[in-house]
Amino acid sequence: MGIKCPAGIAGRPLTTREAKMMQSNRMTMTNLLLMALASAVVLMGSPAAAEEEEVSMTVDEVVELIEPFGDGCTPKPLREHIVEMVLNKEDAKHETKCFRHCMLEQFELMPEGQLQFNEDKTVEMINMMFPDREEDGRRIIKTCNEEKKAEKDKCEAAHGIAMCMLREMRSSGFKIPEIKE
Repeated sequence: MGIKCPAGIAGRPLTTREAKMMQSNRMTMTNLLLMALASAVVLMGSPAAAEEEEVSMTVDEVVELIEPFGDGCTPKPLREHIVEMVLNKEDAKHETKCFRHCMLEQFELMPEGQLQFNEDKTVEMINMMFPDREEDGRRIIKTCNEEKKAEKDKCEAAHGIAMCMLREMRSSGFKIPEIKE
């Protein structure tokens, strides 16, 4: 099955690479949402139609998309921390967890000074990729915010909630694309 080219850019048809990137938006959005529940905004696009080809990205491709967001973080994350976040390592280094928090804060999904995800903004992001799943998304966010409410470290809270959401989304039947290593 070939790549379907959506509307063109600046009055011209999309190149195959641009079309692939637009299709990758769904996979990228979902994984980034799970990694940071924030960084996926980078490639926001409409959800892929059921008949469209599943597109996956390599770790390097996703890292390349996320790296610029590290410039706004203190300390700036090393590549190894970005890779660890992209791969959703449950036992991530503290620096990786802090990078996740920084990204969540940049996208106001975990507002400054808060130790939980903003329910409405997170549900809105989930709905962009999974329309008709708002009720499930809201339930998952509430469950995971509640599960980690005793956490006092912002980095641990961000990572713990993101990992909880990944588990809950998978167990609730959300199709979560894998990133190729």
